[in-house]
Amino acid sequence: MKKRLMFVLAVIVAFSMVLAACGGGATTPPSDGGTTSGGDTPSSETTTTPAAPDETYDFIVSVTLGEPVSPNWARLFKELQERSGGRLITDNNIYWSGSLVPIPEIPKGFSTGAMVFGNLPSPNYPDVLPLSTRILNLPFLGLQDAIGSAEIWMQLYNEFPEIQAEFESFNIKVVGTTTLGMYGLHFVDKREVRKPSDLQGRKIVPYSTTFLPLLEANNAAGSYIPPGQIYEALEKGVVDGYVNNWAFQGWFGLSELMQQHVDLGQYGAFHEWNILCMDKSFYDALPQDLQQLIDDIYWNEGGFKDIWQDTSDLVDNEKKKATEADNLMTVLEGDELQVWKDALLPIHETELAEIASICGDVAYDIYDRAIELIAEKWGR
Repeated sequence: MKKRLMFVLAVIVAFSMVLAACGGGATTPPSDGGTTSGGDTPSSETTTTPAAPDETYDFIVSVTLGEPVSPNWARLFKELQERSGGRLITDNNIYWSGSLVPIPEIPKGFSTGAMVFGNLPSPNYPDVLPLSTRILNLPFLGLQDAIGSAEIWMQLYNEFPEIQAEFESFNIKVVGTTTLGMYGLHFVDKREVRKPSDLQGRKIVPYSTTFLPLLEANNAAGSYIPPGQIYEALEKGVVDGYVNNWAFQGWFGLSELMQQHVDLGQYGAFHEWNILCMDKSFYDALPQDLQQLIDDIYWNEGGFKDIWQDTSDLVDNEKKKATEADNLMTVLEGDELQVWKDALLPIHETELAEIASICGDVAYDIYDRAIELIAEKWGR
């Protein structure tokens, strides 16, 4: 008998933020046998209909990549439904543009059963998930390419039960992660920024709390503007710049406003992690083969790389548009970059001490292990 596991969609709207998602295509479950229209013996007039799976599961999805960069999200959800033989149902369960759960409420969305699959943009949860969202986000840690960085994050997740416990407290199982690349500085004018003191008098949206001490030390104002409101804030002069990755500019249509971009070097000041998550209760209740299928599609077979590729293509396009618009493009190197490192590296000590006061000395163990893994992969 067909059985469906349904989840109640409990939506808690608390902030005015944008959560984008993508759509999956329809598919027909394959036939594993026919039924006759009458009698015991099939005839040439007999019609067959596909047999429905014995068990089906509604795969309710909300993700934060928008339409310009979502084709691989859509492909992976469709693949999930097809390869499960129609048991994992993604049709009509994909939610776009914050229509299910806003960004600040995503952990609660999992703990209440509002969603089965989604992703956590890490800078939004420094106090909620400090071990998993703050340590690898420390400035100039040494991370480089997106894929290698994702592999290090997952290795830490698998090695430290304390990281897993952070997610399990919200009924979350992690199935993968991506990084959107390094953060830089972006401004609506060409008043050149080459050193931290050039930030004086600026009104900046940092999008990483770790950047606030640097702003304060250089008499710049840090103001948090929800992503969905950043265009208007920049256009009206409420703020004149922000700290984020290049993809952010594309998602929120900021290309026409921006005039200056400051690249903080190969390792960047910060990464932004997007952690691919599932409702743990839903995952644990699935048959073993469906659990393995999810793990394969979103990690073992490199689905997380496909998701990154969408973003990578967008970043390349945004840089091209900035160059064609004659934006001021500043790449800091050598002694100029060292000034920023000298200003930001001390944050490691203060951040780790704060995280340890909340989570215990395991924070230092995770940091030390991250440094080891980075050195093994790229050297330092």
